[in-house]
Amino acid sequence: MLVTLMARILAIFALILCGSLNVGYLSGAGRPGSARVPAAQPARMLSIGQVWKANPANQVLSDIGRGKGIVFSPDLSEPGNREFYRALGFAYFEDPDWHSVLAQIKTHNESHPENRIEVLLIQSHGTNGDALKLQKGEQPDAPRSYISPAALQEGLEGTGVRACLLAACNAGRLFRPENYQKVHAEEGNRLFGPATLGIIDASSGFDPSRSSVVMGRRVESHIEVINECHVSELSSGARAELARSSDSRLKPATRIAIPEMLIQLLLHDQGLHLVSFGYEAEHSRAETRDNDRERLIARFLGFINRTSAQEHR
Repeated sequence: MLVTLMARILAIFALILCGSLNVGYLSGAGRPGSARVPAAQPARMLSIGQVWKANPANQVLSDIGRGKGIVFSPDLSEPGNREFYRALGFAYFEDPDWHSVLAQIKTHNESHPENRIEVLLIQSHGTNGDALKLQKGEQPDAPRSYISPAALQEGLEGTGVRACLLAACNAGRLFRPENYQKVHAEEGNRLFGPATLGIIDASSGFDPSRSSVVMGRRVESHIEVINECHVSELSSGARAELARSSDSRLKPATRIAIPEMLIQLLLHDQGLHLVSFGYEAEHSRAETRDNDRERLIARFLGFINRTSAQEHR
């Protein structure tokens, strides 16, 4: 049974908006009286192949996520996420504390030298382009933390991660010079709740342009949508394999959250255009059209089903 489009879509609350691409340089930008901020780096186009290897024809389900990791904000997840992504071979992290997430990534790569995370996908809130936010809920006292993109980039240095993709609304605004290295909440940003678990900024001596970690995002202004699916939408063979891999914790009725960017990466979809550096300044309500989104979901389900079928053959 197919889930309706409206039931699939997990709204990223407050419609965190993106804007038009600005590849210029900005030095000394910011509010009156603020400290001078670093100049913006020019935008660099990234091909999907540069950051996400194509799936081999003889791949099995448990190898789909090999060498890749996903970070989910707990309030954007679904009950079956952890088991589903681990069954596909992804390293999966769901935690409201960025300190803990960075420590878990480092520990994972140290303890799995044969299958270290090389590419990391971040499914977090964009906080209107002011910071990457992880949280368990919207209540003021909910566990919640923030990190700047450069601080995330710095925290991943030396772990083995070579590329980090931001699947957060307003990701382009996060690359603004005044926000890239230090979390700076705009006045009146209602999405910026109390940082109950802290804020992480990049160290003063960190130079993002010299980092070994590539930070990527969409070129276009885009509202990132998370699609809700049920295990029941997959073929019987895929369901059986997922049940075995999860010790029967993944059942037909189990809900899973599938980021649109992840689907496009897995499919090497030509509609996904990636860029590193550059920045966006304005907000936009643009998002993938309903028909295109449904086609992407159908292609994703078909991809999982085909991989399972060829594994059994």
